[in-house]
Amino acid sequence: MTHTYGYIWADWLYGSGKDAFMAQVYDDCRGIDHCPDEREKAARITGLRAKVAGSSRSWTEGVLDFLDFESSRLTLGRAPVTRLGEADDFAALAVLDAAYRHGAFRGLCRLPGGAEWIGLLGEVCATMVHQGFKWLRPHGGVDDWELPALGEAWCKGVAMWGLVSLVMAVDTCGGDPDNDEALHQIHTVVGAHHMAGALWTVYRGPHPHQWWDPTVRSKAPAEAAVRQFAAWRRWPDELTDLLVRSAHHVNTWTNPTGHPVHLTRTRDLAIGSHTPRLDARLEQLTAELAEVAGDLTPEERAETHSRCGSWLATYTAAWRGRGDLSDGVEELSAFGALLGVLRESRPHITTDQATRLVEWSRARVQHLRPEAQRELMELVTSTVEIRGRMPGVPLGSAEVGPRRFIDGVWHLATLSAMSSRHGGWPVPQDMREPAMRLFNALTDHRRLPGVDVEEGHVNPDCFVCVGDRLFTGLVDNRPSPGVLQKTIWGILTYCNFALGTADDVDLGTRSHDG
Repeated sequence: MTHTYGYIWADWLYGSGKDAFMAQVYDDCRGIDHCPDEREKAARITGLRAKVAGSSRSWTEGVLDFLDFESSRLTLGRAPVTRLGEADDFAALAVLDAAYRHGAFRGLCRLPGGAEWIGLLGEVCATMVHQGFKWLRPHGGVDDWELPALGEAWCKGVAMWGLVSLVMAVDTCGGDPDNDEALHQIHTVVGAHHMAGALWTVYRGPHPHQWWDPTVRSKAPAEAAVRQFAAWRRWPDELTDLLVRSAHHVNTWTNPTGHPVHLTRTRDLAIGSHTPRLDARLEQLTAELAEVAGDLTPEERAETHSRCGSWLATYTAAWRGRGDLSDGVEELSAFGALLGVLRESRPHITTDQATRLVEWSRARVQHLRPEAQRELMELVTSTVEIRGRMPGVPLGSAEVGPRRFIDGVWHLATLSAMSSRHGGWPVPQDMREPAMRLFNALTDHRRLPGVDVEEGHVNPDCFVCVGDRLFTGLVDNRPSPGVLQKTIWGILTYCNFALGTADDVDLGTRSHDG
């Protein structure tokens, strides 16, 4: 099936009225994809081909691919899938290639400026995520040639491969400002598919809204298969090398065990030794926060580094790890990672620590307009007090009220996104409650009574149900892309990409018979 929600992305990415033609075309693609009658489908294909004839817009490349694919499918009576070998690695790659053409992905990520292969990477990653999350669709709707026929492990591994590749692209290319807009665009496209696959009930279908099965092991194609496929497709060397490295990471990564004082959490999947440039920036940031805290134990420092990685992995749509002024604003809320570590090992932070954190934050916003500085610093002060459990300050993480929104640092993250590279509007008031409910539903199993939540707290929410409300509400309310991605993409990324629970020890471990 093509990405039938493409017409919604067209409306979201380009704005209502700015490219109504794109929305109409993707709606036509959906009609062709769902049409059961062959003669009617052929007529629809002819009509859409005439509609896009002569268009110079890059995204029509994918539409023409889709029409060629469907025409061939009608002629042959089966999907035109090219398999270069017998192993499952080649089957998965053949499906991705066919889905890339069938799903009209080509051209979605092409922008002037920056390295050209980044756009191709984004389109391939979007295909991976789209195909991988098809496993969660209930009852049919997927042809036998598609990825779910290989089983849940391959679906999960391919989805993870696409998501990890995106972060590795930032590590590889984010040092060059010329690539900023291209990287932002591919985050917008891939993030949209990730959000829809994980949360949107139009895509996922009705209940049950299950996690991925935590007993499966993650998979991605082996290096030899990736390189053979890339040579056949004539992919650029930069793209091929990155996909080889990211597939290796997916196939070998395991969730390391943290210090006993801290709960088991996902760590080092998105950012770690496989992203050396970003990891070096994390070490600089950790050193700053350790100096601000003044008395971190070695275990607390290591945990702070790990959590800063999880934290900033959610910001890669705009954060580049260069340490420039915009990165400084993006990193503003990273003190939340430090305070999250301290509140699990200490009753509260000291007044001196709170003062130093506020001053550390102030240095990161001095280049902004006075009113922006004032708004951010007022929120920094209150967030430090609530999240740091300052004596006399009531618990902030209870339930989903306004203090929880501040304590979760989402308000500060929203303002930092608006003040860095892309501006926009904040999370609307009526969408803050579902944002907190989604995060709570995904992390409920690792939240400490009396520290993170009130004693006796029970979270009744289904993460898909509340996530669907948040997703559709934010698209309707049109906050800035950076804010939307941090709010939903960020929560999913922080919580293991929503591919499995944080204590899933098998996630990212290649099966012995794979």
